[in-house]
Amino acid sequence: MIPDRTDERPYDEAEPRVPAGPDAGGPGLRGAVLALLAARDTGTLLVTALDALRTGSGSHTGAFYLAGDDGWLRLTAEHGLAVDLVERFPVLAPDASFAVSVAARERRLFHGLADDPGAGVAAPGTDGSPEPGARPVAFVTAPLLVDDRCLGALLVMLDPPRPLSAADDRHLAMVATLCAHRIDHLVALDRAGVPAGSPKLDPAERTAFRRSRQTRLELAMSSGSIGSWEWHVPSGELVWDERQMRLFGFDPADFDSRVETFRAAVHPEDRAALDRALDESLRTGAYYAAYRVVLPDGTLRWIEVKGALERAPDGTPDRVIGVSWDETEQHERMRRREARRDFVLRVTRAFAAARATRDILDVMGRIVLPQVGGRALALHIEHDGRLLLEGAIGYEEPARERLRLMGTVRDNPLVAALAEGHPLFLPSRAAYLERFPDPRFRPPREHHAFVLLPLASADGTVGSCLISYAQPREFTSDDQTVATAISGILTQSLARTRLADVSRRRMTDLQRLMMPRSLPRLPGYAIAARYRPAAGGMQVGGDWFDVLPRDDGGASLVIGDVQGHSAQAAGVMGQLRTALRAHASDGFRANGLMCRGNQTLWGLDTERFATCCIVDIAVGTGEYRMVRAGHPHPLQTEPDGTVHEVVAEGGLPLGCLPDDLYPVHHGVLAPGATLLLYTDGLVDTPDGPYDAAVERVRDALARWAVGTRDGDAQSRLEFLADTLVSRDFTDPGHDDIALLLIRHLPG
Repeated sequence: MIPDRTDERPYDEAEPRVPAGPDAGGPGLRGAVLALLAARDTGTLLVTALDALRTGSGSHTGAFYLAGDDGWLRLTAEHGLAVDLVERFPVLAPDASFAVSVAARERRLFHGLADDPGAGVAAPGTDGSPEPGARPVAFVTAPLLVDDRCLGALLVMLDPPRPLSAADDRHLAMVATLCAHRIDHLVALDRAGVPAGSPKLDPAERTAFRRSRQTRLELAMSSGSIGSWEWHVPSGELVWDERQMRLFGFDPADFDSRVETFRAAVHPEDRAALDRALDESLRTGAYYAAYRVVLPDGTLRWIEVKGALERAPDGTPDRVIGVSWDETEQHERMRRREARRDFVLRVTRAFAAARATRDILDVMGRIVLPQVGGRALALHIEHDGRLLLEGAIGYEEPARERLRLMGTVRDNPLVAALAEGHPLFLPSRAAYLERFPDPRFRPPREHHAFVLLPLASADGTVGSCLISYAQPREFTSDDQTVATAISGILTQSLARTRLADVSRRRMTDLQRLMMPRSLPRLPGYAIAARYRPAAGGMQVGGDWFDVLPRDDGGASLVIGDVQGHSAQAAGVMGQLRTALRAHASDGFRANGLMCRGNQTLWGLDTERFATCCIVDIAVGTGEYRMVRAGHPHPLQTEPDGTVHEVVAEGGLPLGCLPDDLYPVHHGVLAPGATLLLYTDGLVDTPDGPYDAAVERVRDALARWAVGTRDGDAQSRLEFLADTLVSRDFTDPGHDDIALLLIRHLPG
């Protein structure tokens, strides 16, 4: 229907030509205006108006309903309407709920979408019912206004249906205003007994009619905030009307009509494109441009212009005549739409990368809260019919306690949002307290505006999110669109991560069941161990550790890693650990124990292999025997604080060959020395070399050995274990980590 004018095509290409009436000044807007004012009867006027509102391949039908002396609206002209529709609605009451009546009575545009074509006349749901198989039909009605009088209404049916922008509405209002003035003029001629366009009019009457038409053209352009201009090519002089000067921020009393003054007002970055458009107009005869102008106060304004070239009798360019209009609002709307789209895409990507609910809470605090200008947020998740606080950002502890209570009470703001089924916007603290007067739900004093996002999908309730603002806030349509989008994305992401959280907790519980619940005490030694699952995935894998006491008072320290990061890897690990404990109870030591473990894994008929390191430590002397099966070399800290790798020859990983042999390495753990056994998750990082990671662990051991000579030995060893698996020291998302520390206590 009405061109959006959001592309870069000339106006002629973005808008079809309308039938040119007498004295029509060319195609496009100017031609449309003059054609409407030249129509000789209401039927021709209606067809011309519908053509002026047409775009693309869409077809239009419509009608004029004019008010009689009794105020009733009568069908005066129609084009393309079905016969039954014309018969059903020949006359409409002014106080009826029909769309035409509403537009005329309230003097405003009325938009609608309905299955019944009759709804274009009648407001949706007020008259008639859709016929089987009927296609949706969009319609809009516009009042026909002349000064303070309403002559009736223009009905336009759109096929196919489409939304109308603010620019569309302005264009429609301008066309309706032109139609109203022309109808008023035709009615006046009819009452005077003078046929429209009669050749019998004397020269004075014809001059009066021409002036009347020019006056109506000015009225129409004023209604549409359109400025007109002429550029005299030979002299370079500009002739602007007052509206054109106002668009550029010029005082009409000061405008000097120079092209240089005009170009100086154009944004420097747009002047080259402006010059190209003017040069092109001299070649093709059609002028179209869109550019920014800088007003005297620094404000930027988007202007779109269209014009046509007129040539002198000798064919040389004489002047370009055109019109200009302000498209700042449209460009700003497009900018906001692009920014909104980019923000939603960024949030969607961030949520898609989230592996757990805590990751989503991090995205909300890091990306969403700053973007929407919020001060704080609280996320509640549904558990067994209650909304439990999952996390909060920007709240002190007393307020957090109130948030915890809120979700457990039957009637609370979170439930209210879920019951409404759409975000609730409370622009002030007073509005919040009026809606939720219960003192238990009173927000902190520094919170003054609120949005409650319901998080519910077709599968049920997921939770609710509360966003608070530091100042009262009038929520715009953009705010509401963004909030609705966030609500939907957040709901789907939380539903996904909740399933992952449940599965992760179950697998982690399984992993912990396979680990020793406690470590045996070994006289003369302090022992500490840690297992930290990876932050992503199932949080379960094949890493394990164990301490197997011996009858002679010593122990076998075991650490290993079954290939893979899955429930299957954890299952193989559990079987292997159980087998090693059984073989140790039968008296097997380091070398024999490793061989038995290898045969066990080979016999499990699994494609997985495992790395392993076993250390037999003796009581009192600190002597040890070590065997390795493809496992990282342990690190040993000496009493003087030096750290070195225990380079021990090893065999292949378990499960590769059934009869592999594992050389024995002999070493001594002197009093005050510490031995670290670990899996490769501690040093195998995706973005750094292996040797550098090992060196980093060596440095940490050295700093610990020098800085913790005093105090309880067991506590110091536990501190070291916690440090090595902390998130500050290692990548939490890459791999599992298992480690085993033993320190020979000084005598």
